[in-house]
Amino acid sequence: MKPIKVCFISLKSYPLFVKNSLDYFGGAEVQMSLIARELAKDKRFGVSLITGDYSQPPIIKQGRVTLLKTKLIDFLTVLKTVDADVYVERTINPKVLLVGWWCRLFKKKFAYMVAHDWDCAYFRLKLANLIIAQHQLQSFALKQNLKLKSLVMPSLIKMKTEEKTLRRQYILWVGRADKWKNPLKFLDLARHYSQEKFVMICRQGKNKALFNLVKNQAKSLTNLSFVPAVSAEKISTFFLQAKILVNTSTAEGFPNTFLQAGAARTPVLSFKVNPDSYIIRYQCGLIGDKRLKEILNNPAGLKTMGRNHYDYVKKYHGLKNIDILKQGLLNLIQ
Repeated sequence: MKPIKVCFISLKSYPLFVKNSLDYFGGAEVQMSLIARELAKDKRFGVSLITGDYSQPPIIKQGRVTLLKTKLIDFLTVLKTVDADVYVERTINPKVLLVGWWCRLFKKKFAYMVAHDWDCAYFRLKLANLIIAQHQLQSFALKQNLKLKSLVMPSLIKMKTEEKTLRRQYILWVGRADKWKNPLKFLDLARHYSQEKFVMICRQGKNKALFNLVKNQAKSLTNLSFVPAVSAEKISTFFLQAKILVNTSTAEGFPNTFLQAGAARTPVLSFKVNPDSYIIRYQCGLIGDKRLKEILNNPAGLKTMGRNHYDYVKKYHGLKNIDILKQGLLNLIQ
């Protein structure tokens, strides 16, 4: 049997294949690059990934993953060159509609991986032959909103062998300067708790004005360190030194930062986001925008929640979850 050719489309994933790159990537790109690498370990699959133009050669081999460059103007040509059996997208963007119709035209299979809870209301997902949800509530929303079935594959993280925990020094926030992530609320926390140290790793999103506002306001806070970019190789050190990870978003999918926090035995204080209620169910942190004092005043509780978070991530988000995707792809092609 010939390998099933699977092509992932993730234009901003290239930095994750370049050591110590500070170019932009987000949680969706982390997942796509990791999933592509893990799937490629199985010889039943031939894996490629289309990335954007970073002045790299048109085709690069990274282990068993073939990286192809597109300048967008040649995007459809690159799709045809790959000649995959299945094309995979993640996050709602204009390409989803384009790739979905292209797959129908050329009798290819189209798989979509849900990145955000908001994705579950988009009609264009009806073009997908296979939908992968991150958690049960997303799967339920897809059925309720669009009458679509989905497989649930919890996000993956490569757990390192018992990393040495560093001294817990600060309260951490990691994300993009997007309006719905509410970065200014983290600055408000830093103002209110002047006796605590805060670290904000904040990349520029599409809203450049908001990024500049956050960056400028951060300068006035002597107890806050503002970091505009960190490479994938060095990010874990920040989580290992954090007392707690704060999430201020209005909504998310399953934030990759939650997985990174769990791997570092760091609990979460989430203002609102709580996928499948796991933070409360497994006692990995607290929910609410006025509970920072409560959690900081309970050092023993912090340690327990951090340990619970590690145990949860290790049990439910290991690399073995790739088997769910493998079976979905095999069923799709058979």
